[in-house]
Amino acid sequence: MRSHLQEMHGDWDAFFDTTYLRTHAPHLEESADDEAHAAIALAGAAPGAAVLDVPCGFGRHSVPLAKAGYHVTGIDRSETQLLEARRRAGDAPWPQLRRADYRDLPFPDASFDAILCLFSSLGYLDRTGDVAVLGEFRRVLRPGARAIIETMHRDRLARIFQRSEWERLPDDTLFLQQRTFDAVAGTVASEQLLVTAEGKRTTRRFVHRIYTASEWAAMLHEAGFELVECFAGWTNNPVSPDERLVIRAR
Repeated sequence: MRSHLQEMHGDWDAFFDTTYLRTHAPHLEESADDEAHAAIALAGAAPGAAVLDVPCGFGRHSVPLAKAGYHVTGIDRSETQLLEARRRAGDAPWPQLRRADYRDLPFPDASFDAILCLFSSLGYLDRTGDVAVLGEFRRVLRPGARAIIETMHRDRLARIFQRSEWERLPDDTLFLQQRTFDAVAGTVASEQLLVTAEGKRTTRRFVHRIYTASEWAAMLHEAGFELVECFAGWTNNPVSPDERLVIRAR
């Protein structure tokens, strides 16, 4: 019998498939270049620096940073996402893309000058598991280097939460989402329904954990980071429910 954690990871592995590319990629890539350059600037890394993009998804941040001269390594659990990232990268020597799990990064200690973890890529485990992942980030960073995390936070979610929404995809598939926000547990349970023009129905369900800014700071300190700074989006402004959360941890 598989453990609860294995079952949850199995669901997430199935989630990041070609359907994810159809439903999420068009929205995510609109601001990808600006996000990538804002993140690397916040990390204080110069071109030529060794940068880990984790998880890298379909390469929307890895590819533009590699083109800007950074030695980017992108890892992801999803082979589907990596195939799309490799297609976008073409024959360029960078980014280097590998299939791996961020709970057990396949790199020696102190391998990178910066780590980027963008777009709510944590929160798929319990708190102990997420702290362990942050500890892996800390392990592979060089002394004085920074990790940049960009994510939803609970105050922001409480302000913008929508129980349901729908859109029609370019291939005429109807994409519907229904969500339940548990403010005490800090989780969002989502059910997605896709209905093709021919009437084929696909349902996907998952739960994502959303932390407050103070919880993020505590978790990063537990993971061994010494200095944790939190911002409202890609600014130097204080955390606000009007913006997503950006964290710089050294």
